[in-house]
Amino acid sequence: MYSSTLVKTALSSATATTRWIAPVLLATALGMAAAWAQTDSSFDRTCYGTGSPDQTIKACSSIIAGGLVQREDLAAAFRRRGNAYDDVGDYDSAIDDYRHAIAINPGNAGVFNDRGTSHRAMGQYELSILDYDQALVLSPENAMALSNRCFAKAVMDRLEEALIDCNESLRLRPGDSSTLASRGFALLKLGRWASAIADYDAQILANPGNPYALFGRGIGKRVTGDLSGGSADMAAAKTIDADIEVAMAKLGVRP
Repeated sequence: MYSSTLVKTALSSATATTRWIAPVLLATALGMAAAWAQTDSSFDRTCYGTGSPDQTIKACSSIIAGGLVQREDLAAAFRRRGNAYDDVGDYDSAIDDYRHAIAINPGNAGVFNDRGTSHRAMGQYELSILDYDQALVLSPENAMALSNRCFAKAVMDRLEEALIDCNESLRLRPGDSSTLASRGFALLKLGRWASAIADYDAQILANPGNPYALFGRGIGKRVTGDLSGGSADMAAAKTIDADIEVAMAKLGVRP
């Protein structure tokens, strides 16, 4: 971390000038180095730790602007700030930070996965798939990237490919609720109602508040004759998210 670099710099400078500098100035230099170290350490913990999005953006911005960290730490700062921008919905800034992180360290699969998710949030599904592809080149058994690519492919109606990704992700991470929801979504679009409902059942059991899963299961139930059960699921989904029907329509699914 750059706090140690600043300490060494200050100490080196102070030592080099002890032939003529007054003892009080030497003490001042050492005191400044200690203050810098303490401040930098707090920024380090906030950027690389678990601060709020706004705190993380501020701390990581300070580290990036300082330019005094090792390359891998600089890449991590860009990624962490990108994550924070994602959290506040500033996807353009997130994507730009991920671009910088990738330029510094192109071998990190997680950053490609993160950027793919930002593209997905912006509705840029083809770009998201390209990033998930690269993440999986670097880390072929990355269950999260497989799950994310499954959903993106399902939105793009590449449904059989989506199922392959979701099945492999679930092999690596059995019972993962988000992947079950993505596979349920792909099965719903394929018209495999019973299988879609089964995946949604499992997902809702693990995460009862997912409006997408509730609405999707509601559609499946209504199509297969359970009108009251389907209507109840869809109503519950709308209680959680009043715009869920519009959101699902944008993904290519309508009641």
